[in-house]
Amino acid sequence: MRKVRIGLTGLTFDAAHYTPSGGKCEDLHGHTFTVDVEIEGIPGEDGMVMDFRDLKEKVKSVLSSWDHALVVPEQDVAKLKLEGPFGLKLKVIKGPAATTECMAIQLADELRDALGLPVKVRVWEGPGKYAEATSA
Repeated sequence: MRKVRIGLTGLTFDAAHYTPSGGKCEDLHGHTFTVDVEIEGIPGEDGMVMDFRDLKEKVKSVLSSWDHALVVPEQDVAKLKLEGPFGLKLKVIKGPAATTECMAIQLADELRDALGLPVKVRVWEGPGKYAEATSA
Protein backbone atom coordinates (compact mmCIF):
# COMPACT_ATOMS: atom_id res chain seq x y z
CA MET A 1 0.00 0.00 0.00
CA ARG A 2 1.13 3.58 -0.61
CA LYS A 3 1.98 6.19 1.99
CA VAL A 4 -0.66 8.81 2.60
CA ARG A 5 -0.40 12.24 4.23
CA ILE A 6 -3.14 13.57 6.49
CA GLY A 7 -3.25 16.75 8.48
CA LEU A 8 -4.93 19.21 10.75
CA THR A 9 -4.96 22.98 10.36
CA GLY A 10 -5.85 25.88 12.58
CA LEU A 11 -4.92 24.58 16.05
CA THR A 12 -3.77 27.40 18.33
CA PHE A 13 -1.85 28.19 21.49
CA ASP A 14 -1.07 31.49 23.18
CA ALA A 15 2.50 32.10 24.30
CA ALA A 16 5.02 34.82 25.03
CA HIS A 17 8.57 34.97 23.73
CA TYR A 18 11.36 37.33 22.77
CA THR A 19 13.85 37.18 19.95
CA PRO A 20 17.34 38.62 19.46
CA SER A 21 16.27 40.63 16.44
CA GLY A 22 17.75 43.97 17.43
CA GLY A 23 14.30 45.58 17.34
CA LYS A 24 11.14 45.71 19.38
CA CYS A 25 10.83 41.90 19.28
CA GLU A 26 13.64 41.73 21.85
CA ASP A 27 10.95 42.86 24.30
CA LEU A 28 8.82 40.19 25.89
CA HIS A 29 5.64 39.92 23.79
CA GLY A 30 2.99 37.39 22.91
CA HIS A 31 1.13 35.84 20.01
CA THR A 32 -1.67 33.48 19.31
CA PHE A 33 0.31 30.93 17.35
CA THR A 34 -1.54 28.78 14.83
CA VAL A 35 -0.27 25.29 14.08
CA ASP A 36 -0.81 23.08 11.06
CA VAL A 37 0.29 19.44 11.38
CA GLU A 38 0.79 16.85 8.67
CA ILE A 39 1.70 13.20 9.24
CA GLU A 40 2.57 10.46 6.80
CA GLY A 41 2.08 6.74 7.02
CA ILE A 42 0.64 3.63 5.46
CA PRO A 43 -3.09 3.19 6.07
CA GLY A 44 -3.92 0.24 8.30
CA GLU A 45 -6.58 -2.41 7.79
CA ASP A 46 -9.17 0.22 8.69
CA GLY A 47 -8.00 2.38 5.76
CA MET A 48 -6.66 5.15 8.01
CA VAL A 49 -3.18 6.40 8.79
CA MET A 50 -4.69 7.64 12.07
CA ASP A 51 -8.20 8.58 13.10
CA PHE A 52 -8.50 12.37 12.90
CA ARG A 53 -10.02 12.43 16.38
CA ASP A 54 -6.99 10.63 17.84
CA LEU A 55 -4.60 12.86 15.91
CA LYS A 56 -6.30 15.99 17.19
CA GLU A 57 -6.28 14.76 20.80
CA LYS A 58 -2.57 13.90 20.67
CA VAL A 59 -1.62 17.20 19.03
CA LYS A 60 -3.67 19.17 21.54
CA SER A 61 -1.99 17.27 24.37
CA VAL A 62 1.45 18.30 23.08
CA LEU A 63 0.32 21.89 22.50
CA SER A 64 -0.94 22.13 26.10
CA SER A 65 2.66 22.41 27.31
CA TRP A 66 3.09 25.45 25.05
CA ASP A 67 -0.21 27.19 25.83
CA HIS A 68 0.02 30.27 28.04
CA ALA A 69 3.74 29.72 28.52
CA LEU A 70 6.82 31.87 28.25
CA VAL A 71 8.96 30.20 25.58
CA VAL A 72 12.62 30.43 26.52
CA PRO A 73 15.76 28.91 25.00
CA GLU A 74 17.48 26.60 27.49
CA GLN A 75 20.58 28.82 27.52
CA ASP A 76 18.53 31.71 28.99
CA VAL A 77 16.73 29.87 31.81
CA ALA A 78 19.35 30.66 34.47
CA LYS A 79 19.19 34.36 33.50
CA LEU A 80 15.45 34.72 34.19
CA LYS A 81 14.35 36.86 37.13
CA LEU A 82 10.62 37.45 37.05
CA GLU A 83 8.54 38.39 40.06
CA GLY A 84 5.02 39.57 40.49
CA PRO A 85 1.47 38.64 41.35
CA PHE A 86 1.24 36.11 38.55
CA GLY A 87 2.04 32.53 37.73
CA LEU A 88 4.83 31.64 35.39
CA LYS A 89 4.74 28.67 33.06
CA LEU A 90 7.97 28.13 31.16
CA LYS A 91 8.38 26.18 27.95
CA VAL A 92 12.10 25.58 27.60
CA ILE A 93 13.25 24.84 24.07
CA LYS A 94 16.50 23.81 22.42
CA GLY A 95 18.14 26.18 19.99
CA PRO A 96 19.76 29.58 20.24
CA ALA A 97 16.57 31.65 20.57
CA ALA A 98 12.80 31.48 21.02
CA THR A 99 12.20 32.20 17.35
CA THR A 100 9.29 30.74 15.46
CA GLU A 101 11.83 28.66 13.53
CA CYS A 102 13.24 27.07 16.71
CA MET A 103 9.73 26.59 18.05
CA ALA A 104 8.69 24.77 14.85
CA ILE A 105 11.70 22.43 15.08
CA GLN A 106 11.00 21.56 18.71
CA LEU A 107 7.28 21.13 18.12
CA ALA A 108 7.92 18.82 15.15
CA ASP A 109 10.20 16.66 17.32
CA GLU A 110 7.69 16.55 20.19
CA LEU A 111 4.86 15.58 17.84
CA ARG A 112 6.94 12.89 16.12
CA ASP A 113 7.68 11.38 19.54
CA ALA A 114 4.01 11.53 20.57
CA LEU A 115 2.62 10.18 17.28
CA GLY A 116 5.34 7.74 16.24
CA LEU A 117 5.14 8.96 12.64
CA PRO A 118 7.01 11.47 10.46
CA VAL A 119 5.62 14.96 11.05
CA LYS A 120 5.60 18.27 9.22
CA VAL A 121 4.61 21.30 11.25
CA ARG A 122 3.86 24.85 10.19
CA VAL A 123 3.79 27.39 13.02
CA TRP A 124 2.17 30.71 12.18
CA GLU A 125 3.32 33.68 14.27
CA GLY A 126 0.66 35.85 12.72
CA PRO A 127 -1.06 36.38 9.37
CA GLY A 128 1.41 35.71 6.56
CA LYS A 129 4.34 34.74 8.84
CA TYR A 130 5.25 31.11 9.47
CA ALA A 131 8.07 28.64 10.01
CA GLU A 132 7.89 25.05 8.84
CA ALA A 133 9.85 22.06 10.13
CA THR A 134 9.83 18.32 9.58
CA SER A 135 10.85 15.49 11.86
CA ALA A 136 11.20 11.99 10.46
